[in-house]
Amino acid sequence: MAPRAVALVVTAAVLTVGGPGVAGVRLQCTAESRGGAASTLDVVAVNTGDEPARDVRPEVIYQHQTYSGETAALAPGARREWQVALAPPPESGTFAATIHVRYVDAVGGRGSVPVVAQVPAPDGSPSLVRLRLDAHKVARVGSATLLIENQDARPIGGRVVVVLADGLATDPESMPAQVAASGRTAVPLVLENRAALPPGSYPAYALFEYTASGEHHAAVTRADIEVVADVAGARARPLLVGVGALAVALVLLAVAWRRVAARR
Repeated sequence: MAPRAVALVVTAAVLTVGGPGVAGVRLQCTAESRGGAASTLDVVAVNTGDEPARDVRPEVIYQHQTYSGETAALAPGARREWQVALAPPPESGTFAATIHVRYVDAVGGRGSVPVVAQVPAPDGSPSLVRLRLDAHKVARVGSATLLIENQDARPIGGRVVVVLADGLATDPESMPAQVAASGRTAVPLVLENRAALPPGSYPAYALFEYTASGEHHAAVTRADIEVVADVAGARARPLLVGVGALAVALVLLAVAWRRVAARR
């Protein structure tokens, strides 16, 4: 029997119609890999929001190739499944496929929901790395920490890749990481809400790719990023406006005083 990867589930509240309090399009997406000589990726999207989504399609990036599914329309409560055939794994081990389920909302706004799924190769050994992503709340800027645990008796080195929902960003998106034998390392991350996303829960994935004993491995973890209102920024703007108005008033008062003094 071909090995199966555990399904990775992501739920994201994407507010695209109106303002806070409007549910809009809400896609819940899953991806599961069926490994083997001919790998297949099962992608499922469910619209749990109260607005329809159109032009819904998965875009899969795997081994430097891009695969796309057919477009579909998802009414509130509707479900759609795609089976995407992938090229065979290039070698033994485990690999990763990054999926962006793209859609258009009722007013023409575009969005996407990310999913990252492991793709196992036949007869490959399991990864001995465990990941955990701990994220703090994000207003305009927030932080997260990726904990990498190496259960192997040998040190490993690889690269961390962060995959976020549209509107969230981290710089850099990819960085090297080294983990001692039977050790742990923590990778700090800075998160930015660059698109001024409304408050809600958004998906985030961390991927650690490395080579051990001649095999390529991809360990994956996910977490929810909680975006909160930027209260400090909201307070700062009226304060700046008030200070500016006061400065203008003082300038006008000084000009008037000089005119009166000149007439005397």
